[in-house]
Amino acid sequence: MERRPLERVRGTQDHQTRQATSLDAMRTKCETAFGLHGFRRVDVPVLEPAELHLRKSGLEIISKLYSFHDLGGRRICLRPELTASMVRAAIAQPSPRLPDKMFATGPVFRYERPSRGRFRQFMQTGVEVLGAEGVLADAEIIALAATTLDTIGITRYTVTIGNVGILGELLTHLGLTGRRRALLLESLEDARRHGIEAVRTRFASLDPDLIQPGESTRIRDSAVTAELSSTSEDALARLVAQTSAGDLGRRTLADVTTRLAARMHADTARAAVDRALAFIGELGAVRGDPDTALDAARALLEAHGLDPKPLDQLSETITLLDAFGVKRERVQIDLGLSRGLQYYTGMVFEVDHEALGAEKQLCGGGRYDDLYRVLGGRQSVTAIGFAFGLERLVLAKEAETIDGTGDNVPDAVFVVPSTPGDAVIAARAATALRHIGVTAALDTSGRAARGAVAFAAREGFAYLAMVSRDDPPETLRLRPLTPDGVPADDTISVPDGPIPITSTLEWLRANPAPSSESTGLHRSTNRSETPAEARS
Repeated sequence: MERRPLERVRGTQDHQTRQATSLDAMRTKCETAFGLHGFRRVDVPVLEPAELHLRKSGLEIISKLYSFHDLGGRRICLRPELTASMVRAAIAQPSPRLPDKMFATGPVFRYERPSRGRFRQFMQTGVEVLGAEGVLADAEIIALAATTLDTIGITRYTVTIGNVGILGELLTHLGLTGRRRALLLESLEDARRHGIEAVRTRFASLDPDLIQPGESTRIRDSAVTAELSSTSEDALARLVAQTSAGDLGRRTLADVTTRLAARMHADTARAAVDRALAFIGELGAVRGDPDTALDAARALLEAHGLDPKPLDQLSETITLLDAFGVKRERVQIDLGLSRGLQYYTGMVFEVDHEALGAEKQLCGGGRYDDLYRVLGGRQSVTAIGFAFGLERLVLAKEAETIDGTGDNVPDAVFVVPSTPGDAVIAARAATALRHIGVTAALDTSGRAARGAVAFAAREGFAYLAMVSRDDPPETLRLRPLTPDGVPADDTISVPDGPIPITSTLEWLRANPAPSSESTGLHRSTNRSETPAEARS
């Protein structure tokens, strides 16, 4: 049998003590903030029917879905996000009262290309509100995301707001439905990332009957197009009969009429798609501070004859954000923002952090008023929500606390028996320290005291506690440690002799660890990916 070590799956992580503790702390802070805003906790399964996401999630999610057939032949997936699962659960057990405010936390799975801050398994925590209508609900949900970050101590973030309903209204106006409508809505995000020409090329590959890459589509006069599209086949048949003088060759009048109607329909659809793509390009250019962007957006909507109501709602939302305490200078408008998910119907937003580079997004969410009905609900229920990526919150927090101004982590003590005969005393001392709230790890290796000191320093412990039968009962000797494994220098207070165990916590608070890097938590042993992993 082969004995080689088994590697972890690429894009996953082994969280050692430091990372696991940081994620737990971040989760607790988020969930505490959600609770203060009246949200209740729910849990949803990791395994879901694949159809849950195939119905409405969109290509951004579907293309990265971990799905398979179980032993019963059912197509199952690992959940790629929490929203659809929470809505499904709400449909199965409807709340007797709306709005229904809930939150959930747990791992999600997407076949991403791993990089710093981007994984194939990661932790999300998010909120959903079912039955929430209007701009007040929009503003409160954005403000909750910002307030949560403020509570955590993350300050260098930007809130970007858009509205996918603007493009949806144009597509309705142009009569574009079904697959073409879905493709165009997805194209808003592609245009934002890659440019409108990349969108045109992609659309041509998916719907070649409408667009040929590199060619300019001739657009009929809109009045003529509308007239042709409304012409009935009976009227076309009369027109053909009058103009052909009965000379149709081998084709019947019905054949000619059907072909002509299909061609006119294709011309109409081609014109509509071309106009939609042009609008997507213009819409994606509207971004910036709220005042400037909203002025540009009003001019754009007026030029296309669209209702300015979504812009009025955005303006009111920004005013309400100020009332919730969200600083206006942190808010940006980007009408090319769509979040890459098909179920969004109106306001969408993201929260980015300046220090995280390409993977700067901490949070994303928006309004999805159709999802409840799409997933099987008996009636339409308005809804809005967002989700944080916990790993990215940890990265953002670390980026802002490099200067040592971050949270103080209780320093751990490594308890060492002076001799093997002091094991009972050491066990009692470690137990007593834990009872008073001190993180205490007991050395059970049997190594010599010198080796224990080196091990404690190497593993990141801030203090060494030596216990001996020669000292008074229920006392210990504390020594701060430096990373090189020797007691700290004379600038650090060191007790002259043994101190009572009951006084240890008070002494630790009065004498912080000698190094801000000492957290009392073991260092990560996550290694870099192997060449074999990098190829997968």
